[in-house]
Amino acid sequence: MTNTEELHKVLTDMMTLIATGSAPTEGPSIADYLQRIDEIKNELGQEAPKMLQHYLEKRSYAKAIDFLEDRDETIAPNC
Repeated sequence: MTNTEELHKVLTDMMTLIATGSAPTEGPSIADYLQRIDEIKNELGQEAPKMLQHYLEKRSYAKAIDFLEDRDETIAPNC
């Protein structure tokens, strides 16, 4: 699994956990997910696309998921 694939999985898993609104009885907590996201961001470094870096730095995780799924509005034509 590449860093970006792992990042996508961690982001979507965390967002699912947040959407359920309950603390996990098993498995990673939101804090664990946030720590792993920061680790992956550091591992990607300057190799990550600029918009992805921006979303991760600003903790815009829904937008980061959209970017990773090629649904980023900033790259779509504005016609």
